[in-house]
Amino acid sequence: MTSAGFQSETFRFLEDLAANNSRDWFEAHKADYQRFVKKPADAFRPALLHALEEVTGHALASKQFRINRDLRFSKDKTPYNTHIRMAFWPSGATFAGKEAQPPGFFLSVERDHLRFGTGCMAFSKAVLGAYLHALETGDGETIAGLLTDLERQGFEISEPDLARIPRGFPKDHPHAELARHKGLAVWKSLPDTKAVLGDGAVATLVESWAPSLPFWKYFLSLQEKA
Repeated sequence: MTSAGFQSETFRFLEDLAANNSRDWFEAHKADYQRFVKKPADAFRPALLHALEEVTGHALASKQFRINRDLRFSKDKTPYNTHIRMAFWPSGATFAGKEAQPPGFFLSVERDHLRFGTGCMAFSKAVLGAYLHALETGDGETIAGLLTDLERQGFEISEPDLARIPRGFPKDHPHAELARHKGLAVWKSLPDTKAVLGDGAVATLVESWAPSLPFWKYFLSLQEKA
């Protein structure tokens, strides 16, 4: 489970882009972008996809997000992202609506650290219903136990979406606070970007992700039942 990862020049380019985030600068350095960001990422993503397929036992699909920022609704008009982001999810899974998504794996290669996550940013309506039902009727201890174990291993839980416990969910339930989530993911940061440099980068990431696999598998089974 090895792969040629990124290079130190990748992070130098992202730093320089952050300091010179303009179309003119980017066009003048497009060859460097292709050499140090685009081509390494295009090779890294399928290698990471294959490794995640091996450890999950599931066929996966993947996406790499564009370097160009969507400026339509943003006050920040800098044109380019200064990170490399990828997502992986079960092949053939249904995306319900604009935001709802199947349980997946997320990677953000930042200028000075790495950030990766597992879970669902937003549940579909059916999965949200199944999640709330599971919390209330028996699986609350399972979900809470998975989260507690991941917190002990340095993962952070995504912030709840609702300010209050949703209507209809028992407010005195021991896991009522978890009902405030309309999606649930866990995240962890690695402060050293060397983790994705050179051979062994994929193995290092997958090893770091490994504790979250039971969490991912639980929500995959929940979606399949919904």
